[in-house]
Amino acid sequence: MRLTGHPRSRRRTLTLAAAAVLAVPAVAVPAAVGSAEPSAAELPSGNTAYRTLADYEADLAELVADHPDLVKPITLPYPTTSGRTVRGVEISTNVTADDGKPVFVDVGMHHGNEFPSGELTMEFAIDLVERAAAGDRSVTRLLDRARVVVVPVVNVDGFVRGRRQTDTNTDMNRNYGLGWLPISTGGAAPWSEPETRNMEWLLSTRQAVVFNTQHTCIQVVLYPPLQLEAGPAQDVDRLHALASEVASIYGPGYKALPSAEDYETTGEAIDWAYYATRGLALTTETCPDAGVPRTYQTQVLDVYDEHRDAMLTMLETAADPDQYAVIEGQGPKGAVLRVTKAFDMYTSPYLQPDGATRPSSFTTTLGSDLTIESRNGKFEWAVNPSYRPIPAYQEDGVHGFQTGFYEEPWILTCERPDGTVLQTVEVNVDLGESVTVDLKECRRKFHRTRP
Repeated sequence: MRLTGHPRSRRRTLTLAAAAVLAVPAVAVPAAVGSAEPSAAELPSGNTAYRTLADYEADLAELVADHPDLVKPITLPYPTTSGRTVRGVEISTNVTADDGKPVFVDVGMHHGNEFPSGELTMEFAIDLVERAAAGDRSVTRLLDRARVVVVPVVNVDGFVRGRRQTDTNTDMNRNYGLGWLPISTGGAAPWSEPETRNMEWLLSTRQAVVFNTQHTCIQVVLYPPLQLEAGPAQDVDRLHALASEVASIYGPGYKALPSAEDYETTGEAIDWAYYATRGLALTTETCPDAGVPRTYQTQVLDVYDEHRDAMLTMLETAADPDQYAVIEGQGPKGAVLRVTKAFDMYTSPYLQPDGATRPSSFTTTLGSDLTIESRNGKFEWAVNPSYRPIPAYQEDGVHGFQTGFYEEPWILTCERPDGTVLQTVEVNVDLGESVTVDLKECRRKFHRTRP
């Protein structure tokens, strides 16, 4: 989807505050940030300089206040190491409704000094909301079919310090559990960082059909796996197709490839996200051409139009019924439906305290809920497939080039609002499939007088 022009710019031109406690220190910001060079390009916000944390929080709050029908706030559950809050927004038409739409999750600034990644993520949220509010039919149709979750700054402490790592000197994008290794920047243990656990919570509680983590500064769109010995992901064709389309939008210099073919790492977001949820997970890196100075102009203003079209492509993919599964049926109005599954996953093998070299295990629990709001009790719920791709990282080591899937049904419960479980159903459903569940028992019990 290609859009041109911007809706009414409603924000002020921002300048950096050097002394504020939660502001980015002046020394941490790229040199050319005071204002952008003259250009015909204009951001949806009208900004011409990098935001501070206070600016991000104000812009997120303003979107919620100005458009409560389209935007609701999200507060991630874990404060950062230094006690800061991580905030985001959810965007959709009739956003407060419990409607079971598929989800696109878009986050910025895993690395706190990659300032353009937060700017581009925030600007896309503003653009999406203002276009929908202005009656842009193409955007409204997408938001009728899908939800967008935006967290522009996931590593808040790193951003405030103007540094790549968290306040424990951990690269949070080396701290995810799948394939984790105890490298110098990987953290004390898999999932040791509250910032990483926030992302685990976010992706575990939403049916994210597409997940994008925005970075700088190379021209590449990456997808799993992170290590060559893991072999291709089971959904490599789907992953490569989306990554290639996104890369082509950014320009001829951009490439789409497995992350391991860029360089090998461990414990990154996209590997765990894909192998845990089967959602399409991408790392999108933007950067000016070689020899072009890295300024606000070249890294934010000049790339934004392409970035918007790339994100709309991801949103279109999330809204495509071929990219998710559907659970449908009829239950009692007011009942809470919940789908859950829990399974063990593994790090890479590493030297353990007892002197043996072996992986460590951790449990991933996925769980989403939906309240039946329709008067007749009918519902249609977009979920990720119940068939989970088998990762290379196993209890006894690395076994690459897996081609199969675990047959792990979703456990669907139908409950009263107080949590009383009235019926439990196992649901197996694959990409592009729709399964109808029979909730007759739940309907029969829901309005029965309690003993």
